[in-house]
Amino acid sequence: IVSLKKMNSSLRLFPSALVAARAFSTKAVSHAPPKKIHGIPGRYAGAVYTAASKIGALDRVEGELQAFDDLIKKNPKFAAFIANPTISRSDKAAKVGALIEEPKFSHVSRNLFITLAANGRIGESSKIISAFNEIMQASRGAVKVTIISAEALKKKQLDAIQAGIVNLVGAGKSVDIVTEVNENILGGLQVVVGDKFLDLSVSSRVADLSKALESSA
Repeated sequence: IVSLKKMNSSLRLFPSALVAARAFSTKAVSHAPPKKIHGIPGRYAGAVYTAASKIGALDRVEGELQAFDDLIKKNPKFAAFIANPTISRSDKAAKVGALIEEPKFSHVSRNLFITLAANGRIGESSKIISAFNEIMQASRGAVKVTIISAEALKKKQLDAIQAGIVNLVGAGKSVDIVTEVNENILGGLQVVVGDKFLDLSVSSRVADLSKALESSA
């Protein structure tokens, strides 16, 4: 075992190594979100990311937030409870607090939902959770892509689109693809890549044609 005294004396023989060692020991670890999302959901999600990062519980908090979101989606009574404007904020905070007690939920997740209930924003939980998930994807180097089509895409079509998207975002980045169906776009595609929106739908072409006809009339 090398003693600390011997290690320091060895480092003095190599000034550059000593400087590097000091830099390594004093370098602060950043807990800031890797991606800034605007709006109220983004502010809450960013605060949760920082708090969870500081205690090394990002993965745990991510799972807890997803569990709460699943509860809202799968339990109509609970969804109706948090959306009911006639129920007081204090009653909602008490109900939510009793539902997600520690240690079943971390204090980070618990404090988030109790705060949302007390501030009258518990109804925005899903938006905040979605923003948090987006931040987590960014921390992993993943790019969220939403593909909207008029009808469900076949596997061969989806594979071809995914290959094109990978080329678009660049090598080395993973892609998290979500597909949605919207009959109103008539045909073609709408693609959301991160903050970029690509409208390749038939409905947008019809709108452009209508504008061109109106201007030429």
